[in-house]
Amino acid sequence: MTTFLSRAAILGVSFALAAGAAHARDFKQQVAADPRGEVGIDNIDGSIVITGWDKPAVSVDADLSGDAQRVVVTSTSGRTHVCVTNGSASCSWLSSSGRAGSARLEVHVPRGSEIDASAVSAGITTRGVTGSQHLQTVSGEIDAELGSGNDDVKTVSGSIRLRGGGQDGALHVSGVSGDLSISNVAGELDARTVNGKLSAELSPARIARLNTTSGSIDLSARLARGGTIETETVSGHQTIKAAAAAGYSYDARSFSGKIEDCFGQQSDRSRYGPGNRLEGTRGAGDGRVRIQSLSGGISLCDH
Repeated sequence: MTTFLSRAAILGVSFALAAGAAHARDFKQQVAADPRGEVGIDNIDGSIVITGWDKPAVSVDADLSGDAQRVVVTSTSGRTHVCVTNGSASCSWLSSSGRAGSARLEVHVPRGSEIDASAVSAGITTRGVTGSQHLQTVSGEIDAELGSGNDDVKTVSGSIRLRGGGQDGALHVSGVSGDLSISNVAGELDARTVNGKLSAELSPARIARLNTTSGSIDLSARLARGGTIETETVSGHQTIKAAAAAGYSYDARSFSGKIEDCFGQQSDRSRYGPGNRLEGTRGAGDGRVRIQSLSGGISLCDH
């Protein structure tokens, strides 16, 4: 499987070599597919909408705006690949030629499929897929329903909205410019953004790592026994609500921001220089919560 950056670079070259658009054309095709196979989807510009259904088939409906655009659908050895290309009879992006345009793809896949969708300037939407999802776009929003618990979602410029089904697993989310919203996930969460608000709901949480540079963090989590929460910002405010039946130890530090809690405890000035620190234990202290900020405020509560 090619990496996100290499695939984005290839797609970007193809996009840069072609320009312009023409009248819209429709494309429809359906092929047999493994109910638990892999489905790869690539689109340069426009949109990708993926819907899970109960048929052992992949169905593609496309609205093409460029005269030279083609949709290529291949299926072999349990993997189906759908791509929009410009003038090429294959999904070799570097060999594409002709005039570019936007393409709107609507793809129905077997519910249990593993999805690998990539785009340059296109949004990605998924619904009703229970297999793992690997979604990545350079410039576009991602709005997905997650079903497997093990997923990887990335965008450079655009917001991300994810709704899980409560399955235990590992979710990795990253963005540069855009808000990240994550709900109803469980297990492990690693979410990072540079400039955008990061909000997440996680229950139960074994490991939650949230990091943002200039955005805020809003986390609500119920810790599993021995679970860990680690959050960090440079200039954003953090609101952390962490509950745990077995309790947890907590350590919150901010260089120049205010630290508040709902326990009635006052933060202390650092013994080793400027900054505030709040530390202590709730209940039996089985879990661990660590919060750091450079210039943002921190709010911690256990309900």
